[in-house]
Amino acid sequence: MSVSPSAVSRVTGVGVQYKNFNAGAAAMLPQRLIVIGVGNKDVVYTEDKYECEGSASEVGERFGFGSPLHLAAKQLYPMSGSGASFPVTIYPLANASGASQAQGTIAATGSATSSGSARVFIGGIIVSVAIASGDTAAVVLGKIKDAIEGELDMPVSAGNGEDGTITLTAKAAGTVGNLIKVFVESTVAGIVFTCEQLTGGATDPDVETALNKVKAIWETAVLFCGDYKAAGVLDKFMVWGKDRWSDLVKMPVIVFHGCTDDYGTRTGVTEGRADDFINALVTSVGSPELPYVIAAKAMVNDILTTADANPAQGYKGLLEGLVAGADSDQELYAVRNQSVMKGASTNIKTGSVAELNDIITMYHPAAEGKYPSRRYVVDIMKLMNIVYNCRLLMEADDLKGAPLIGDADVTSNPKAIQPKTVKTWFLNLARSLCDKAICQDFEFTKNNLDVKIDSENPKRLNVKFPVKLSGNVEVSSTDLYFGFYIGG
Repeated sequence: MSVSPSAVSRVTGVGVQYKNFNAGAAAMLPQRLIVIGVGNKDVVYTEDKYECEGSASEVGERFGFGSPLHLAAKQLYPMSGSGASFPVTIYPLANASGASQAQGTIAATGSATSSGSARVFIGGIIVSVAIASGDTAAVVLGKIKDAIEGELDMPVSAGNGEDGTITLTAKAAGTVGNLIKVFVESTVAGIVFTCEQLTGGATDPDVETALNKVKAIWETAVLFCGDYKAAGVLDKFMVWGKDRWSDLVKMPVIVFHGCTDDYGTRTGVTEGRADDFINALVTSVGSPELPYVIAAKAMVNDILTTADANPAQGYKGLLEGLVAGADSDQELYAVRNQSVMKGASTNIKTGSVAELNDIITMYHPAAEGKYPSRRYVVDIMKLMNIVYNCRLLMEADDLKGAPLIGDADVTSNPKAIQPKTVKTWFLNLARSLCDKAICQDFEFTKNNLDVKIDSENPKRLNVKFPVKLSGNVEVSSTDLYFGFYIGG
């Protein structure tokens, strides 16, 4: 009311304020990503959360260049091309007390009988060295060591090993160092290279120390910069994630893990997690890249970028800029189909680039048959958006503490709420969700929507809002018939 009821002197007032006359129009849930992982063991950093400002270099300065957190940030904020359009917050883990660093070696024998070069590939980071005819193995290894040490982004440090070897030590402690893959490609005759893969990384920090800090902010996705096979880590994410989905917390989340493992290895983990709709793999079979780097690239190139712009759309992005697995590592359709049935995501290879194919959670309870309800990540994103919009309606300021009266009652109180009003809001929401192809079959929702005052508690409003999620084209089947024309 623009003029106070107590006014008696002649006056004209005009009050201006915003009112939403489109209550129920669907809004899209803003995606937010948190990154959990360790920094370099030799770098001192706090465990305070860090809100990224669009620079991978700043992450490197804070947590160490070549650390898991830094290498993930390089994909989220590349030097060229599109980066993360959604907020990214790092929840760092301190290296565990007594944690060991993985180690491997590069060895060389012989002498170069031609000139050329060698490319050294370590965890997705490549350095090249020139080799002159006559260079001994020791000379070549010295060049490689200098090149490794000169590359800040390397996930390892290089030291002198036994004669004819370089010792590689992961910069981060724990099992994450065991994920680093090493190989050398050379055009030089006379020099033979042998790589011993990194092993021995052990003792990881407890991810709960980071998860317990995620409170009131609705973080929609987690990127874990570690090994999904590490003991107990999936269970801890699932317990925390299920709580975020609970009726009173109402902030659903999905946890993404990178994966380069073959069918047998990854399904050996996922097959026993039939009720897990929190954890999801992002797979690039046989890739020599770091798994969490693959997952970070997928967040930007497709999954979260798409979920932000069009949550009804499924995922099909290319992992451009990353090395795909060899053709011989790629899986036939029958294997990929079985992988999905056991809760493990798949990829295909298009030319020389890995492409996201089936992006699913590990959820596959036998009771739900071939088509479990929480299998596809895109469906989880649709559900998140519905939850978000239900919260916008029922947590609106005008609804808090409003007088609640029956539909048949007449009132002059502008603050009063009736079930039929709330029902209209939800009908508007259902129509809007169908318009955005997040849901379908509006008539079903309309005919089954129920809003009423509780039969025992006059201060309680009960809403039943049934919706049918839209599908996504995953399988297409065409029967082509052909014949020949024969002249009469």
